[in-house]
Amino acid sequence: MTTGKSSPISAELIKQLESNDPAMVIKALRKLERAGNIKDLPAIIRVMATIKDQELLNEFTSFLSNVRSKEAPAILARSLENPAFARIRTEMSRSCWESQLNYAPHLMVFALMFIAGDYLLALEAFTVIENTCLENPVNKKLLQDISVLVKNTLPDQPETKQRLVKELILVLEPFLEND
Repeated sequence: MTTGKSSPISAELIKQLESNDPAMVIKALRKLERAGNIKDLPAIIRVMATIKDQELLNEFTSFLSNVRSKEAPAILARSLENPAFARIRTEMSRSCWESQLNYAPHLMVFALMFIAGDYLLALEAFTVIENTCLENPVNKKLLQDISVLVKNTLPDQPETKQRLVKELILVLEPFLEND
């Protein structure tokens, strides 16, 4: 994906994403990988939210995973917060950690999804938080806030998520120790 002004070609490709022909949708996604603009990302996510077919949803997830723009984390974080995209949060979160982009400024979004989401969403959000902490500098105050929030929700979590909550607490602890 490029930066700068969106092109008429991108607009046409986004229109093709709405096709009922899966082959045309996949072809448009491939072209957008090469010719798309980062400003097209919100429109692509809007279309993704309408996709019912799991294979096509996987194609969109893969597309998002391959976006390398430094602007993408902010766009994806805003989309993850948007209730209109709740149905695809798990897939979007998966694309975040697969992309290996820096989500450090947006970790609270993932912490809140970790707490409120089902087990699968919590697992994807956990992975984003863990990978970000291991690979990027993260604001210590933000990590402290996340740690307190997560610890406070432990008793309220279903049994299936309690182990995951405890594991996230263990992941965060080394980053909270005094230097």
